[in-house]
Amino acid sequence: MLNLLNDPDFVQKCETASPLEMVEHITGGNIRGLEKIALGTLASRKQLPPNVVNVLIVYFFSTFANKVYDRNDLARLYDYWASNQVYSFGKAQEMTAEDMEKVLAGLK
Repeated sequence: MLNLLNDPDFVQKCETASPLEMVEHITGGNIRGLEKIALGTLASRKQLPPNVVNVLIVYFFSTFANKVYDRNDLARLYDYWASNQVYSFGKAQEMTAEDMEKVLAGLK
């Protein structure tokens, strides 16, 4: 799924879609309550630009789509990216190279 971040059409979707639309696209419309809760934890956070949030969503759901996960993990990653000043699409793409499970283990 992360290879989609090199597809110009998908990049355009990242630029224009809302986080909910991005999750719908990634999961094929199979949005569970857990996804809604995880997205809800991002609603009040305004540090990252929308296109970076969409890359974060792609990164997160490339690992956790259709799996059970801690509902706060997406917010933890968001805060981690904000603390690392991930404010551009390019920087967000670079951050997707990190091992998410190691990052999350370090944040808990």
